[in-house]
Amino acid sequence: MAARTQDTLSDVRIGTILRAILGSAVIAGLGVLWVLQSREHQRLQDQITLSKSNCTVLVNLIREDGRELDPLTTRPALMQKIQEFHLGLTNIAYRQVVRVTNSAVETDTAVAKSRPSAPAPALATAAPR
Repeated sequence: MAARTQDTLSDVRIGTILRAILGSAVIAGLGVLWVLQSREHQRLQDQITLSKSNCTVLVNLIREDGRELDPLTTRPALMQKIQEFHLGLTNIAYRQVVRVTNSAVETDTAVAKSRPSAPAPALATAAPR
Protein backbone atom coordinates (compact mmCIF):
# COMPACT_ATOMS: atom_id res chain seq x y z
CA MET A 1 0.00 0.00 0.00
CA ALA A 2 2.91 2.33 0.63
CA ALA A 3 4.13 1.80 -2.95
CA ARG A 4 0.74 2.65 -4.29
CA THR A 5 0.63 5.88 -2.30
CA GLN A 6 4.04 6.88 -3.62
CA ASP A 7 2.94 6.21 -7.23
CA THR A 8 -0.12 8.37 -6.73
CA LEU A 9 1.95 11.12 -5.14
CA SER A 10 4.47 11.04 -7.99
CA ASP A 11 1.57 11.19 -10.50
CA VAL A 12 0.11 14.17 -8.66
CA ARG A 13 3.49 15.89 -8.55
CA ILE A 14 4.08 15.29 -12.26
CA GLY A 15 0.58 16.56 -13.13
CA THR A 16 1.05 19.63 -10.94
CA ILE A 17 4.43 20.33 -12.48
CA LEU A 18 3.00 19.98 -16.00
CA ARG A 19 0.11 22.32 -15.16
CA ALA A 20 2.48 24.87 -13.71
CA ILE A 21 4.72 24.72 -16.79
CA LEU A 22 1.72 24.98 -19.13
CA GLY A 23 0.28 27.92 -17.16
CA SER A 24 3.64 29.69 -17.20
CA ALA A 25 3.97 29.13 -20.96
CA VAL A 26 0.50 30.56 -21.56
CA ILE A 27 1.22 33.63 -19.43
CA ALA A 28 4.62 34.14 -21.11
CA GLY A 29 3.04 33.73 -24.57
CA LEU A 30 0.35 36.28 -23.78
CA GLY A 31 2.99 38.69 -22.50
CA VAL A 32 5.06 38.34 -25.68
CA LEU A 33 1.97 38.84 -27.86
CA TRP A 34 1.00 41.94 -25.86
CA VAL A 35 4.46 43.44 -26.36
CA LEU A 36 4.36 42.70 -30.11
CA GLN A 37 0.90 44.21 -30.41
CA SER A 38 1.87 47.37 -28.53
CA ARG A 39 4.95 47.79 -30.76
CA GLU A 40 2.79 47.45 -33.89
CA HIS A 41 0.27 49.89 -32.44
CA GLN A 42 3.03 52.44 -31.81
CA ARG A 43 4.40 51.95 -35.33
CA LEU A 44 0.96 52.60 -36.83
CA GLN A 45 0.51 55.71 -34.67
CA ASP A 46 3.86 57.00 -35.94
CA GLN A 47 2.76 56.38 -39.55
CA ILE A 48 -0.50 58.26 -38.95
CA THR A 49 1.36 61.19 -37.41
CA LEU A 50 3.78 61.30 -40.33
CA SER A 51 0.94 61.14 -42.87
CA LYS A 52 -0.92 63.98 -41.13
CA SER A 53 2.17 66.17 -41.12
CA ASN A 54 2.80 65.41 -44.82
CA CYS A 55 -0.82 66.30 -45.56
CA THR A 56 -0.48 69.60 -43.73
CA VAL A 57 2.67 70.43 -45.69
CA LEU A 58 0.95 69.63 -48.99
CA VAL A 59 -2.10 71.73 -48.12
CA ASN A 60 0.17 74.68 -47.34
CA LEU A 61 2.04 74.21 -50.64
CA ILE A 62 -1.24 74.13 -52.57
CA ARG A 63 -2.35 77.36 -50.87
CA GLU A 64 0.95 79.04 -51.74
CA ASP A 65 0.69 77.90 -55.37
CA GLY A 66 -2.88 79.22 -55.51
CA ARG A 67 -1.73 82.60 -54.22
CA GLU A 68 0.98 82.69 -56.90
CA LEU A 69 -1.39 81.65 -59.72
CA ASP A 70 -4.29 83.97 -58.86
CA PRO A 71 -2.60 87.11 -60.21
CA LEU A 72 -1.61 85.27 -63.41
CA THR A 73 -5.21 84.41 -64.28
CA THR A 74 -6.54 87.95 -64.15
CA ARG A 75 -7.67 89.55 -67.40
CA PRO A 76 -4.82 92.12 -67.60
CA ALA A 77 -2.19 89.43 -67.01
CA LEU A 78 -3.70 87.19 -69.68
CA MET A 79 -3.90 90.07 -72.18
CA GLN A 80 -0.25 90.88 -71.49
CA LYS A 81 0.80 87.26 -72.13
CA ILE A 82 -1.24 87.21 -75.36
CA GLN A 83 0.61 90.28 -76.62
CA GLU A 84 3.96 89.03 -75.31
CA PHE A 85 3.71 85.76 -77.22
CA HIS A 86 2.11 87.38 -80.31
CA LEU A 87 -0.84 85.01 -80.26
CA GLY A 88 -3.17 87.37 -82.11
CA LEU A 89 -6.15 86.53 -79.90
CA THR A 90 -8.93 89.06 -79.49
CA ASN A 91 -12.24 89.27 -77.74
CA ILE A 92 -14.97 87.44 -79.59
CA ALA A 93 -18.13 89.16 -80.77
CA TYR A 94 -21.49 87.96 -79.54
CA ARG A 95 -22.42 86.81 -83.07
CA GLN A 96 -19.41 84.46 -83.02
CA VAL A 97 -20.75 82.48 -80.05
CA VAL A 98 -22.24 79.15 -81.08
CA ARG A 99 -24.74 77.64 -78.69
CA VAL A 100 -24.84 73.84 -78.70
CA THR A 101 -27.87 72.09 -77.30
CA ASN A 102 -28.54 68.48 -76.58
CA SER A 103 -31.31 67.36 -78.95
CA ALA A 104 -32.22 64.39 -76.74
CA VAL A 105 -32.99 66.71 -73.85
CA GLU A 106 -35.02 69.01 -76.10
CA THR A 107 -37.01 66.04 -77.45
CA ASP A 108 -37.79 64.82 -73.93
CA THR A 109 -38.85 68.31 -72.90
CA ALA A 110 -41.05 68.74 -76.00
CA VAL A 111 -42.71 65.37 -75.39
CA ALA A 112 -43.28 66.23 -71.74
CA LYS A 113 -44.87 69.56 -72.74
CA SER A 114 -47.15 67.94 -75.33
CA ARG A 115 -48.56 65.33 -72.93
CA PRO A 116 -52.10 66.08 -71.85
CA SER A 117 -52.70 66.68 -68.19
CA ALA A 118 -55.91 64.59 -68.15
CA PRO A 119 -56.21 61.02 -69.42
CA ALA A 120 -57.60 60.60 -72.91
CA PRO A 121 -61.14 59.24 -73.26
CA ALA A 122 -61.54 55.57 -74.08
CA LEU A 123 -61.76 54.78 -77.80
CA ALA A 124 -64.38 52.12 -77.39
CA THR A 125 -66.44 50.86 -74.52
CA ALA A 126 -67.89 47.45 -74.04
CA ALA A 127 -71.68 47.29 -73.96
CA PRO A 128 -73.14 45.31 -71.08
CA ARG A 129 -75.11 42.16 -72.08
